[in-house]
Amino acid sequence: MRGRRTVRRIALVTSGTAVAAALVATAAVGEQWAQRFTAPESTAVAATTRQVEVDPPTSTYVCPRPARLPEGSDVGDDQFGAAPVETRTAAAAVVGGAAGDPVLARLDGSRGTGLTAGPDLDVLTREVSGTRVLLADPRAGSALRLAGALASSTAAGDLRGLAAASCRAPATEHWLVGGGSQVGRTAVLTVQNPSESPATVGLAVHGPNGPVSIGGRGAFTVAPGEQEVLRLDSLAPEQRRLAVRVSAAGARVTASWQTQGIDGLVPAGTDLLEPGAPPSRTVAFSGVVSRGEAPLEDQAAELWLLAPDDRSGTARVSVYGPQGRVTLRGADIVDLGAGAVTTVPLGGLDPGTYTVVVDADVPVVGAARFALPGEQPEDSVVDGTPYDLAWNAGQVLADEPAGAGQVALPAVAEEATVVLSAVPTDRSEDADLDGTVAVRLRGVDTDGGVAGEQQVDVPVGGTVEVPAADVGAATAVFVDPATDGAGGAAARVLWSVRLTASDGTGTDGTLVATLDPTSAAETDGVEEVRRVDAP
Repeated sequence: MRGRRTVRRIALVTSGTAVAAALVATAAVGEQWAQRFTAPESTAVAATTRQVEVDPPTSTYVCPRPARLPEGSDVGDDQFGAAPVETRTAAAAVVGGAAGDPVLARLDGSRGTGLTAGPDLDVLTREVSGTRVLLADPRAGSALRLAGALASSTAAGDLRGLAAASCRAPATEHWLVGGGSQVGRTAVLTVQNPSESPATVGLAVHGPNGPVSIGGRGAFTVAPGEQEVLRLDSLAPEQRRLAVRVSAAGARVTASWQTQGIDGLVPAGTDLLEPGAPPSRTVAFSGVVSRGEAPLEDQAAELWLLAPDDRSGTARVSVYGPQGRVTLRGADIVDLGAGAVTTVPLGGLDPGTYTVVVDADVPVVGAARFALPGEQPEDSVVDGTPYDLAWNAGQVLADEPAGAGQVALPAVAEEATVVLSAVPTDRSEDADLDGTVAVRLRGVDTDGGVAGEQQVDVPVGGTVEVPAADVGAATAVFVDPATDGAGGAAARVLWSVRLTASDGTGTDGTLVATLDPTSAAETDGVEEVRRVDAP
């Protein structure tokens, strides 16, 4: 989870020879002038800069495109129809610390719907049919607590599953790992441009054997307020594992990826993939579920890793579960081929929820995947066990033991579980894993009030689960450092939220997805203005 960031911009003001004269005068009065300012301002004057108060820029978080069948998928008669039921899609948003009224709008900023101002936070939850963007103006000097998420739920058919992802801020680079393009799999990439300038976008695709050539089809332009949808299974076919780097120039963009699979006529899972952490030597994965599968079972949990540079390397895999550290025999040390997507099997773990940490000698990106089985409806004309998949994008570890973050909860999910782990900074096999890290968990109801809170002492080297209902969470979950209790342990808290829903067959929780948190962001509302000489 990323820590807080301070936004500060530097402007250059030019005024020709007048500036030179002013600087000479400044040097003449020197210390007498500087003493009129506070210590920070004196430092700025000495460097020919001044601090100027400004309104922080609007925070823009773009939600993913709702899950839907790719074009040409819905064929056949009624008995074998790809879409026998409707897909329900809902968005949720929560904002605290905003200067004005936050809105949920279309991608181009039009037709905005204001959030409901609650006693503690601004909230919104509603069903939607298209892409949405969350807009909020930060208040200078205070932390902006903002989160949005979108989820699509489909109870039957080829798209059966719960697909969800958090809304994300635009950037010039995104890494997405997961899914495939072999027969029975579709991979649909959506690139969105919420800005007022066109974005030139480039794609770099990697498969299990290294970089995949896609020719000139990997470069395109996304118009302002628009999105481009690409079939990766057409651009890079027959790839069992995929990873994509999305880079942009001219404007910042967001990216998400819908993966969907069919095993014959049986649904094999749908999800929306979020961008993960940029290439790093340490990457962590929260909330990986094991059902006790055998090591080589097809639906056992897996970890996918990519070393995107031109260097191969080695990674050490550490696993932390409900009972502490677990040795992943035969897969704790992994060889990474340069530019190739490598799989690490996580089968053989006892049933439970785990956190996985990768330490590599080269920068890596990655994602973890797990599956939950379902049941066929009583009137089904096909045999086989349907599965739903959940992908967990890699996260970076925070600089502090526990940072502040939040997750919005879309209404189509019936249950939510907060998964927390205290990842030890010393991950050697003989490391002392004593102690806990204390965090404060708060739930937000549909009216924008804090419905409940509790302190959770997360054991170092362990993973714990807390039902969101325990703190009355209906619209959002907040995690903050605790004000009391143990908090100085040599560990970093990593967390996520697991969503589940029913497919209508009588078995609860057979549809699954995960959401990563958005970190609190603070802006100081200050620009440093520096005068320079320009001819």
